[in-house]
Amino acid sequence: MTTKKTIVIGDIHGCFEELQELLRKAISLYSSETTNLDFFEKIISIGDLVDRGPKPLEVVHFFTTTPNAIAIMGNHEDKHIRIAKGELQANFSQIICKEQLKDHYDECISYFSSLPLYLQVHDFWLVHAGVVPEILLEEQPRKSLLRGKMPWMKDAYDKSRGGWWEYYNGSTPVIYGHYAHSKSPRIQNNTYGIDTGCCHGDYLTAIILPERRFVQVKAAKDHWREVRNTYSYLGTQNPT
Repeated sequence: MTTKKTIVIGDIHGCFEELQELLRKAISLYSSETTNLDFFEKIISIGDLVDRGPKPLEVVHFFTTTPNAIAIMGNHEDKHIRIAKGELQANFSQIICKEQLKDHYDECISYFSSLPLYLQVHDFWLVHAGVVPEILLEEQPRKSLLRGKMPWMKDAYDKSRGGWWEYYNGSTPVIYGHYAHSKSPRIQNNTYGIDTGCCHGDYLTAIILPERRFVQVKAAKDHWREVRNTYSYLGTQNPT
């Protein structure tokens, strides 16, 4: 019996059209007879569904209405939750996203709040940003899972000491996003970084499990630049 496949998708950031193109391309690698999303047992977002891209509502709607689609929490979902609670000041990308979501903002916050911080699928650990080496998944610090902040780092990425993936030595493979490493996935020490900068005009990347097969689509444009220009009337806050 053939094992049904799971597709794990890097940071989407509101790039809905690229998401749809990626799923079509992934299915076509295996079948020319169907485009049905039921081809996958699970469609998983590694987090950061929203901010910077043109269609965050459509992305959220996809993951809330597609039966086999699930997401884990990214730091951008966490930001919106904290902003809604009055714990954090919104920067420009969150201000824009709230305007894009309009009357659906509160229901999106409710959905974001329901997302898990990690998943275990096909013997892989799925996290948004990182894991502390030699610590069980369920014991990982929230700031490590969401932002890649390690105990030995002053910041989420310590240039002098490198990223957490350079220190990982676990036998369980880890798939993560958050860091737009380059136009290609970063594969190092049994870890797979699949954020490849779609919202900045590069690529949307996914990994298909269990065979660890990559699939990519090129972004139509630098969406974040265009979105910033479109919503420039909202202010000139730090464009992150």
